[in-house]
This record gives sequence, structure tokens and C-alpha cells, in this order.
Amino acid sequence: MTDQARTMQTILMDRLAVTQKLSAATSEHLRLSQAICGMEVLEMGEIEQTEAKMEHQRSALEDCEATIAALERDMAELDQELDALTSGDGT
Repeated sequence: MTDQARTMQTILMDRLAVTQKLSAATSEHLRLSQAICGMEVLEMGEIEQTEAKMEHQRSALEDCEATIAALERDMAELDQELDALTSGDGT
């Protein structure tokens, strides 16, 4: 019983860590999206922005999206592990 509780505790601690990372990545994604939108508005007003800066922001946004996807996969794996543990299937 103690091993099972410790295992569940470990899974839940890992899940919390992934949740924190996912929250940070989502926040960064929002920040980058807003920065890109701001630059696009400036471009519409014919205020020049360097293409390199826009490309850098878009690249960072793509990296952020990949990080979010990986964290969501990690979360799904932890949820499956937790579900197997709580349904009595220890495998």
C-alpha cells in the first residue's frame, strides 16, 4: 500500500511539474502571438519593422508550439499511468 501511494505521489508530482511547464509555455505562446500581432498592425500602418525580427518571433512561436505539444503528450502519458494505477491495473 505504501509503495502504491508513493508511486501515485510521484506521478502526481510529475504531473504538477508538467502542468507548471505547460502553463509557462502557454504564457510565452500568448506573449509571442501578441508581439507578432503588434508588428503586423505596425506593418499595416506602414511603420517599418525588420523582417528578421518578425521571422525571429515566428520561429520562437513555432518552437513554443512544439514545446506545448510535447508537454501535452507527457501529460497524456502521466494521465494514462495514473489511470492504470487507480483502476487497479498496475502495469
